[in-house]
Amino acid sequence: MKRQRVCMVVWVTLLTLGSACAAEAGPDATPDAFAAVSADEARPLPPGEPFVEGRMGPAGGTIFAPTSARLEHGSAYAFNLGHCGLGSPVDADGGFWDAVDGIGPAGGRLDLERDDEMINPTSGVIVVIGDEARFRTETGSLIRFERHAGEKEFPGCA
Repeated sequence: MKRQRVCMVVWVTLLTLGSACAAEAGPDATPDAFAAVSADEARPLPPGEPFVEGRMGPAGGTIFAPTSARLEHGSAYAFNLGHCGLGSPVDADGGFWDAVDGIGPAGGRLDLERDDEMINPTSGVIVVIGDEARFRTETGSLIRFERHAGEKEFPGCA
């Protein structure tokens, strides 16, 4: 029961704060499509392909290929940012995602490179619709992503 209540609060907050992210969204993203999503029954991520070791990239990081399985667009899935937060691979729906912007629980803009939730492992839910995804943390921060084409280089983090 407690989890359902938390999920409901998260998505009510998404409806309230999501319009600020949607104002900058591209033509493929419709705020109404995300507003209709319910996280009451967030699904587990389906298993993807086996992880493949990366290779050294030109900027000194490691290049990886996405391994995630496709998702049902418009459905909420439990998702965790890795050890380095947004510096870790965000691999969902068969591809990587680039963070565009974010809003904190109180409605202010997030500094995606410095906010504690964004640079550390963080749990929440992710929803994909078209080439846009949104990640809502358990504390109510909302991150908007755009799809990244193909492989991606990730810097190391301490």
